[in-house]
Amino acid sequence: MAQKWTYETLAAADKATYENILRTGTPPDLEALNGYIYCGWNHEWIGRLSGVKFKKGFYKRDGINYGYNETVMQDNQGYLGQWESGLHKVRPNQLGYFKTGYVRDQPPAKFSEPYRHLATVDYTVPFHKWYLVFFRVIKDFVVCPNEGDNTLLLCKAYLHFSDNFNVLYCYFILGHRYEIRYLPW
Repeated sequence: MAQKWTYETLAAADKATYENILRTGTPPDLEALNGYIYCGWNHEWIGRLSGVKFKKGFYKRDGINYGYNETVMQDNQGYLGQWESGLHKVRPNQLGYFKTGYVRDQPPAKFSEPYRHLATVDYTVPFHKWYLVFFRVIKDFVVCPNEGDNTLLLCKAYLHFSDNFNVLYCYFILGHRYEIRYLPW
């Protein structure tokens, strides 16, 4: 019987385990993500550059699956503690917009070949303010660690410059989801 992952046990796993889950797991149902925001945690130290903790919301607009990130107050409790949204005036600070899809629906590329069976988060959307255009090089691969369970996700983030030039940014976890209160726009 396969291991039943929780947010905590997944956060405590190592990179080799993450890679095995990504290469053998199943993608989430993208429609089932819509309307929810997830609490995220960056596994690697590099995540401190953008914040170890963050939130990622998913929604549908004009028939297309999109999403966004929200900043979170960092509490130095790792994958434990709270995910209190950073505010911009009275709303959460939302940035880093993306489109979701399945890798199999995109043109084949050497870069994504090991993950053709997964979902993807692609930041090459026109919603970024000029000073946040760097988001456009981020590409994530997304898997359900527990098959068919869309409440816990494992992701692998790359800085994608071309099919031959990609830099692993980090692995991250999304879980503790709840309904979105403030949609973008």
